[in-house]
Amino acid sequence: MKLPLPTAQPLSDTDVARLLHRSTGVIGLLLAAADSDLFGVKSRTFRGADQQPGSVDDADRADEALIAKVIGTVGASFVWAADAAGLPGTARWTGWTPAQRRDWWINRVGAITTVGVAYPGVFGPLVKRLPVQTALGFGNQAILLCAVARAYGIDDRYRQTDLLAEVLCRRKMNSRALLTGEADDRSDKENDARVKDLWSGIEKSRAALGELERRPSSKQPWRLLTGLPLVGALAGYIGESDALRRASNAVVREIV
Repeated sequence: MKLPLPTAQPLSDTDVARLLHRSTGVIGLLLAAADSDLFGVKSRTFRGADQQPGSVDDADRADEALIAKVIGTVGASFVWAADAAGLPGTARWTGWTPAQRRDWWINRVGAITTVGVAYPGVFGPLVKRLPVQTALGFGNQAILLCAVARAYGIDDRYRQTDLLAEVLCRRKMNSRALLTGEADDRSDKENDARVKDLWSGIEKSRAALGELERRPSSKQPWRLLTGLPLVGALAGYIGESDALRRASNAVVREIV
């Protein structure tokens, strides 16, 4: 006998703002890792020709100098590759406009991450029974849209939260006003009540899934083709790539 699930009530603006604001915190850590330069490769892209190893002059230490030269050449190759790829923090990245940086995130990084979003489409109609693609697509778009916002100088998490709410959840809000003064460390009594109210938790989980489904998604005919085995992955990739571009354009319109 199946237990009837509670009716999913829409989440309030405060609920959505809280979830998205917490997400921007995690996303910020991921993007900070992308900006890091642990091995000093990115900083070397600003030095130009002086990073190349010099010629061997000391015949007595020819072997050591040759090894050093090989190591230096390999290191220079990594530096060249990082700059050629336009990684954040390199000389090439620094010289780009915000629009070029946006294109880098969407066209290069997005082209790779969208593969993971589209992969469940290999299984055709089976994937429709689970919200896997919806969750993956929402997460992928949220990460890349925060990266796009940062490319345009938007580092404030509240502003990023508002942009995600507008583009992915179709809600206009002022998350700073909604969340200011809200204590993360609520009283034990409130926490106990929330744990005991499992029914309400299920209800909110279903409502949260409804918010995920508001994001820009595949249009026809790609949405129809995702229901087919094997080719569904390719159709899903094309549709998700188009949806990501539309979401990115929407964020840029909100910023500029």
